[in-house]
Amino acid sequence: MNFPLSIFTLLFVVTTVFAQLGLEAASYFRKHLSSTSEVYLPSESNYTLETTQRWNAFSAPTYVISVKPTTDLDIQNIIEYAYHNNISFLGTGGGHGYSATLDTVRNGIEIDLGHFNTVSIDPNANTMTVGGSAHFANITGPLYDAGKEFQVGSCSCVGIVGATLGGGVGPYGGLHGLQIDALQSVRLVTGTGALINVSATSHPDLWWGIRGAGFNFGIVTSATYQVYDFTNNGQAMSADLRFRASQNASLYEFARSFTGKLPDAFSIDIAIAYEEVFGGTYFFANFIYVGPMEDGIALIQPLLDLGPFDRNITMIPWKDIETSSKFGVDALACIKGNFHSVWGLNLYQIDVPTLINAVNYMDTVYAQYPGFRQAFLAIDMYASRVTESVPDDATAYPYRNAIARFLLDVGFTNSSLATAASQVGRDVRSIFIPTSGAKTDNIEVYVNYGHGDEGQLGWYTERKLPRLNALKNKYDPSKLFSHYNALEATYNVPKY
Repeated sequence: MNFPLSIFTLLFVVTTVFAQLGLEAASYFRKHLSSTSEVYLPSESNYTLETTQRWNAFSAPTYVISVKPTTDLDIQNIIEYAYHNNISFLGTGGGHGYSATLDTVRNGIEIDLGHFNTVSIDPNANTMTVGGSAHFANITGPLYDAGKEFQVGSCSCVGIVGATLGGGVGPYGGLHGLQIDALQSVRLVTGTGALINVSATSHPDLWWGIRGAGFNFGIVTSATYQVYDFTNNGQAMSADLRFRASQNASLYEFARSFTGKLPDAFSIDIAIAYEEVFGGTYFFANFIYVGPMEDGIALIQPLLDLGPFDRNITMIPWKDIETSSKFGVDALACIKGNFHSVWGLNLYQIDVPTLINAVNYMDTVYAQYPGFRQAFLAIDMYASRVTESVPDDATAYPYRNAIARFLLDVGFTNSSLATAASQVGRDVRSIFIPTSGAKTDNIEVYVNYGHGDEGQLGWYTERKLPRLNALKNKYDPSKLFSHYNALEATYNVPKY
């Protein structure tokens, strides 16, 4: 009879301790940060309204306090406090990080960069400077109005800087390369608490590492990018098509036919999903072509000849690609608070039998687990000529030669499905690994798509790690930034 009571008592004590930890931190920050900064405790009624909430509730960090600084000095003070009090912390922009390693922030401090959301465009210099929490939705309209374009991400609600630091892939990659290739400088609070400008001429050693592994070294408060004059007058063909699951081999053969010869202006995104009104398992595909409609139609004609059961082919301003393409799925992708067990892998070849096996597996999952019917498995292909024109040793990003990426999002709303979701992710990834075309035995993955169990060799590669580890020891010697697919960190990713 006493044992359950003792556990209850222990939980009460632990909860009280962490609540007190939050109260002490709040008292300190309210005295020592700028007057315009904000402090929120999880117990406060406006906590979820005023702070950046996680997109993903799977393996999520937990906080005793959220702080919204307004100055660089505020961030320095927060990091110093966290260090001296041995409290983990996490800087959040859009709140869209996938990795299950974020679970290592337990009862920590959220440094919510919500006030660092400014956007400044200099059309004459072809540059754009954004705050550390600016979302893609914040820049597309102003850039378009200025007659400029940029390599956008996957969702309008994703933070630009967070996406960039891992590399930054997207449908305009064939024209402009990775987002790190457009990056010109960043303003960074490092793991030593220093505030520095990092560029090709200022801290050039770190400049190399920022581009591909930047979240290992500090918090970016602002970033300056090159932007580009309109391609095709700022217009692109967006073709959304839906197909029956039985047509999967033809879809993947189409994608495979572009291996090594994808036009710069053309991108391919094919996904398997489930929708009862479409008869269950089906495919939706999106094709972006930055050129005349007739040329784009010619590229996808083999698929149109297959007879998709639904289509939406239009010319749209480039600024609307995120929100209007893929049958408007962006709105659903930006809903926060559900569970997403996310898995990825680089592909160096398109192996059609492997993809068919993955489709069959997912079809079985949809039948066995109705709770996973919002899950999808996507293959994206972006032209790589411009990306590969940048020498491999110019940046820390290690995978310029990948021709495609697979991304599985096992989405669900019932937390009891977490164990099964992890198993589905590992099963699907294991289907792809043998035929991915990787030349190492590592689980090679674009770090922004990493689940968290791939390890440093999978995120950064053996050839990049020595230089990156040296930078880590110099700019973050206390390993404060070690919660997101980090260097020199050991994770026990939850397997539920």
